[in-house]
Amino acid sequence: MDNDPFEEDAFDTWIDQDPRHQTAFDGMWRRIMGPDMGAALHDYELRRKARRKAVASAAAILLIAVGGYKAMPLIEMRMADAHQFAAADGTVREVVLEDGTRLTLGGGTNVTVRYTRHDRVIELGQGALFANVHHDEDRPFRIETGDAEIVDIGTSFEVVSKAAHVRVTVAAGIVDVAKRGWFQKPTRLAANQAAVLDRNGVNRSADVEPGDVAPWRGEWVEYKAKPLKDVVDDLRSLSSVPIEFAREQLGAQSVSGRIRLTDPMGQLENLSVVQGFNIRKTDDRIIIY
Repeated sequence: MDNDPFEEDAFDTWIDQDPRHQTAFDGMWRRIMGPDMGAALHDYELRRKARRKAVASAAAILLIAVGGYKAMPLIEMRMADAHQFAAADGTVREVVLEDGTRLTLGGGTNVTVRYTRHDRVIELGQGALFANVHHDEDRPFRIETGDAEIVDIGTSFEVVSKAAHVRVTVAAGIVDVAKRGWFQKPTRLAANQAAVLDRNGVNRSADVEPGDVAPWRGEWVEYKAKPLKDVVDDLRSLSSVPIEFAREQLGAQSVSGRIRLTDPMGQLENLSVVQGFNIRKTDDRIIIY
């Protein structure tokens, strides 16, 4: 249980359930927020080798008594500096984090990064990112986005977060995908495997070819006799609104050429001229007909 991820939403729910919970937590907070804080955190880090001591012990026992929560990871995460990164529309940005992990952000994507000695947490708004994660068995790497939680130790994978779903595709290593919350069974993905979380839960989707994970990282992709539906799937990753076919048959036509995936609407307009279809953009979607 020591490596269980901290669930901030669950903690907030616990606080709201009973006024006594807030009182108990405030009392615990006053006890530990003093000059002994550094020592308390140090004791917590070494608890596998020795019994909890002093303030760390008192705080943990208090929270176990009133709600079963682990105090120190909660406190560390709440105190951790939040670093925010974003990629402007139509661009791709690479960010190197303090542990050497590399995040590639698609246009319009923003993330908040919090690192502690026990956790590495990325909060992803809607958008797309590719993570090449530095291996660290003692600090699992988690991405939280929408209703999804993606947990990894050291690998590389893509996450595309939209209003209605979250898609995860693994380039290398092993990644666990689950709905956020208590007692959710994760779906484990290996290299070239993918899954989608929507209102129906987490479901495996079709495997991908090696090298086809997050093609938008290079902005431009050369297609040779690819079905239009496959090209549109790639454009969807960085589109701010869903792209839909009015008739599925339209997706079968063959596409060849160089496509800039960071410009979904502009590329669809170009393709409509070459391929002979029409597009209509509303406030909440793009329709190909």
